[in-house]
Amino acid sequence: MTAKEYLRRIRDAESDLRSAELDYQRARDDVINLKAIEYDKDRVSNSHIGDLSDAIAALEQYAEDVNAQWDRMIALRKAAKVLIDRVPDGRYRAILLGRYLYGQSWEQVAVGLGYTYRHVLWMHGKALQSFAVFGKFS
Repeated sequence: MTAKEYLRRIRDAESDLRSAELDYQRARDDVINLKAIEYDKDRVSNSHIGDLSDAIAALEQYAEDVNAQWDRMIALRKAAKVLIDRVPDGRYRAILLGRYLYGQSWEQVAVGLGYTYRHVLWMHGKALQSFAVFGKFS
């Protein structure tokens, strides 16, 4: 695994977390929008959740998934922070932290450091090389 692939896992974990949170929100909305069941009529449902007990069970599962994604992302961030802190050049650390742990765009990283966009991209390559040497990740 390359340094970039290792750090990219953090951004991927954030994306996975956002997806899990959207799934949870949809399930929550389903619970809120459930109508009372009329037992004297035939049951016809075009919803993927049939009744309140199904909806609550699904909501609990989605909440567990969100919590698991949070735990995964936090663990990845902590491990990466320890490794990034080993990089001796502070500019390189700032680039890696800004991009991968804080989720900043390249433009935001460049403005924060007072460099041009192109220079930050060039320094990012150097930062990844330094991270690979000092990081010792797996």
